[in-house]
Amino acid sequence: MNIKMTALISLALLLFSPIQARDKLKVSVPPSIWAQQSGKTLTGPIIELLERILSDLDISIAPEILPWARAIEYMKSGDLDMMPVIFYSQERARFMEFSIPYIKVPTAVFVPSGRSFPFNTLPDLQGRKGLMMRGDIISKDFERYKTNLMISNVTRYQQIFEMLDKHRADYAVAAQYGFLIEAKKLGAEHKFEMLPRPIALRNLHIAFSKKSPFLVYLPTVNKKLKQFQEDGTIAEMVKKAIRLAAEN
Repeated sequence: MNIKMTALISLALLLFSPIQARDKLKVSVPPSIWAQQSGKTLTGPIIELLERILSDLDISIAPEILPWARAIEYMKSGDLDMMPVIFYSQERARFMEFSIPYIKVPTAVFVPSGRSFPFNTLPDLQGRKGLMMRGDIISKDFERYKTNLMISNVTRYQQIFEMLDKHRADYAVAAQYGFLIEAKKLGAEHKFEMLPRPIALRNLHIAFSKKSPFLVYLPTVNKKLKQFQEDGTIAEMVKKAIRLAAEN
């Protein structure tokens, strides 16, 4: 089903379904460099960007703090309208419609300082102990090749830092921005180095639930995102996100 047809169905749901009809767009972003928890709500660069995108449409947003798994389930059911910081996957595309990509996020290989090794392709990681964040989706190539690697999943960046520092692992595969910011917060950035070649470049998207009545505005969101890419607004947002995250 194409986006236009899905949008028409969403508009019909808005007009005829009391469950779907609501006056605020419900958004969830996991606390990260893009959004921070402030009391019971969310603030931060991505929230500000959304407000700018939707201002001409006279739509207000209702940011919610939800566990990742619950947010995904709510996107399936339509109880959540949007996740504005998300990577595309075929599984997610069954119940989400994705915007154009608006930020490229490098995924890098990090090693303890002084323990770098040549890395050009995934086979260069074989025979070494690796780490990655649980639930992280990196690339199709990486997912296919991962069974050849000795790589363990962890739930916190601090675990990665500790295991690398104690030489219990040789490398970590992680989002470049997230790793560097979390290391800086702990005063550990000098303990690690990033190998020059990224392992992947992933695109961030804004995703609407296919059951959201606000899906009709996806073309407008795409138009605004393209405009903000061209005029430097998004590049400034990335700089601000990194700066604020490192300061907090």
